[in-house]
Amino acid sequence: MKKTIGDFLLDRLSQIGIHKIFGVPGDYNLQFLMQAEKRKDIEFVGNRNELNAAYTADGYARIKGISAILTTYGVGDLSALNGVAGAYAESVPMVCLSGVPPLYSIKQRAFLHHTTAEGNYEDIMNCYQPFTVAQVRITPQNAIEEIDRVLQVCIREMRPVYIQIPSDITFFEIEVPDNKMISWIQKSDPLQLSELLHVLKNRLQRAKSPVMLLGNAIDRFGLKEITQNLLEKLNIPFATQSAAQAVLDQGLPQWIGEYNGGASLDSVKKLVEHSDCLFGINVKFTDSNSGYFTQNIPENMIDILPFRTTIGRQVFEDVNAADILNALVKNDLPKNTTIYASSNKFNSQTRWVAEHGKGLTLDRFWLKMNHFIQANDVLVTDAGTSMRGVRSLSLPSDIMIINQPLWLSIGYSLPALFGSLMAESERRHVLFIGDGSFQLTAQEASAFFTHDLNPIIFLVNNKGYTIERSIMGLYSAFNDIPEWNYQKLFDAFSNNKPYSYYQITTEDELEVKLQELEANPHKLRVVEIMIDAFDIPKKVQDSADRIAFFNYGERGLKELNRKI
Repeated sequence: MKKTIGDFLLDRLSQIGIHKIFGVPGDYNLQFLMQAEKRKDIEFVGNRNELNAAYTADGYARIKGISAILTTYGVGDLSALNGVAGAYAESVPMVCLSGVPPLYSIKQRAFLHHTTAEGNYEDIMNCYQPFTVAQVRITPQNAIEEIDRVLQVCIREMRPVYIQIPSDITFFEIEVPDNKMISWIQKSDPLQLSELLHVLKNRLQRAKSPVMLLGNAIDRFGLKEITQNLLEKLNIPFATQSAAQAVLDQGLPQWIGEYNGGASLDSVKKLVEHSDCLFGINVKFTDSNSGYFTQNIPENMIDILPFRTTIGRQVFEDVNAADILNALVKNDLPKNTTIYASSNKFNSQTRWVAEHGKGLTLDRFWLKMNHFIQANDVLVTDAGTSMRGVRSLSLPSDIMIINQPLWLSIGYSLPALFGSLMAESERRHVLFIGDGSFQLTAQEASAFFTHDLNPIIFLVNNKGYTIERSIMGLYSAFNDIPEWNYQKLFDAFSNNKPYSYYQITTEDELEVKLQELEANPHKLRVVEIMIDAFDIPKKVQDSADRIAFFNYGERGLKELNRKI
């Protein structure tokens, strides 16, 4: 059967669940866009720039499981690269498509625009190699096998891949296979699986204090449901790393809280660090989720990764996490008889009573949010006080959190919200973003009006980079940002479409305006929260103190002493 190269690629994208491609048109990708425009199964969704497109695709993939972006060679590719690197760090599968110069001009090493005019057509590919798990430049000779290979790697590794599409070949016809693309994950080696299962059963049978520690991306690797089945069957307590907040319901009686090394609650730290059978699932210790490397984990932790497991120095290769967890669920293992107290670690039942005329603080705002967040919400948070504030909440069931706890690129959340809304607009989506982060990617807010999307946006206006202030330079001008009239900005973005805007300065205003906000679910709603520039919650400052010492040593301590 004959098909054009462009249509074959689009077929394959559709078959693996990609039905929207985010990006920006450019002169090297227009022919491919013409082919995409004629299809009913794939839609191109334009962004304001390529960086925003990558962030949008990231947010979309968190819900849909995979995404795609389209850029043009050089300028577009490098503009998107920060967002692609974030997806790589956070285990988000993304197919990066790039329209590149004609194949003949690449072979001739022609001096073209969007290049450095040195005939080097490997430089952009080299930039993408560290941040993608597979790369290819398509030709008529390699298209069949290479497209399938690269997409298979994306699905298996749950990380971005990069495909260059020369502008002159997308309409070339080639012989293509009749079969649809089939994605699969290789089953575990039976002997390795059997040996590991034997070891784990012995450990569990002898264990007096088993605990499970959940890391990032277990949902992306399809481990969420089976993990919950196992911990409920064994009735063992579990903690989450900060990157895995709400990956399982915090209302489960087995949940004990967040483990963050020396910064953890004493009760959580004791259970995790003194467990005689600690199960880690996709755990990775970074500075920000380990209390700056103050974790004290048993050396014989059972470290279950997607395709291998280690127990101390013992390594079991070619064992899929899903296979071992399923096998444990099916085995007759002892059930812990402990009855756990409520897992309400943050006291969400604390009453909120607004004080008339009292200026709003971050601590009081987040206390109110404990009563505002609803089951099934999608919460999108940016780096900074917003992410730390959401981490303090006691969340209801079926919450999804979209953020970048490892890459921490400010400005990520606004385009990511656009992506999550394009993936599942029927859910309530709530964004928490600071003014510093908002100013980086603000233009993508216009997309909410273009596509008739109705998120709730809490914009914290505290006139600068609060996290940086708390680390160093509390009164320094470099932590200030220009003051914008955000309501007029949204007026410009809206193009006369209806939306609601609230500016909140006091607690009683927040109480009243939130009631109005919830009564208008069919509009975009922006809530600008006016916070003093030097309002820094204690937990934020404690974290900043650790960062200052880690980054700057004694100089950091001296700066902290000057603040005090």
